[in-house]
Amino acid sequence: MNTPDEWAKRARSYGPAASLYEVARPSYPESAIGEIVSRLPGPTLVEPGAGTGKATRLFAARGVQVTCVEPDLGMATVLLRANAVAGVRGVGVHVEPFEDWRPPYRSSGLVCAQAWHWFDQERCWAKAAETVAPGGLLALLWNVERWDVDQWGGTPARSVIERVFARHGQEARDDGGLGPAVWPTEPTARRHGFQELELLTYDWEQTWEAAEFAAYRATTSQLLVLPDGVRDDLVKDLESALLRELGGAFTLPWRTYLFLARRSGADQAEEEGAPGVRA
Repeated sequence: MNTPDEWAKRARSYGPAASLYEVARPSYPESAIGEIVSRLPGPTLVEPGAGTGKATRLFAARGVQVTCVEPDLGMATVLLRANAVAGVRGVGVHVEPFEDWRPPYRSSGLVCAQAWHWFDQERCWAKAAETVAPGGLLALLWNVERWDVDQWGGTPARSVIERVFARHGQEARDDGGLGPAVWPTEPTARRHGFQELELLTYDWEQTWEAAEFAAYRATTSQLLVLPDGVRDDLVKDLESALLRELGGAFTLPWRTYLFLARRSGADQAEEEGAPGVRA
């Protein structure tokens, strides 16, 4: 269990690794992105904790107007660069904590990919209620490694990873940040003005080379807060063990959790003229 100070340190750890994060992190299932877009009542979406834009570009490609609120300058810089390389236009980026951001109008929806757990859980729900128009959509998603599956792609990859992390005094299992403290519940949603909470899951697989998986794990906050030498030794050991025992490549099963809810309330007066709401 992390102390508040340790948790805050982990939340601030991504900036120096932003370029590696963009390259090494997995994307999100197109079916999950499509589900979110199909439920939006309008064209605008606010994305707190947008990171390097892994999810942002998936929504922009579907014609959604995305406003990113990313607290880390390093992550936001890579987001802007990646958007430019991909030819993505019309994405707004604000570099500040989501809890302190002041939305200029209320949006059709809010999506947060792999980051909701980093926010102050009282303030972020209240800010979401301030951000999303009545009838708008809240969508929270996480990619989580399937540690409930013993054999990953018919290989002992899981046990190899566990042994390596244990050698370095670290926990191998990674829940992607979706732990009991942030698991959205109906009472939490209702207390902050959201209703119709729904959970959808998407199971999928990804084939990794040893170096790719080691690089991905190097972008997790668990490893980013370690001293450089300790982290480097673990990452090198992980890559070597996967190469030695599996020949390099293996298949990792993922489960993407998508939580959906609707902003309650029917007062549209303050939304008039805002592009986030369709008449």
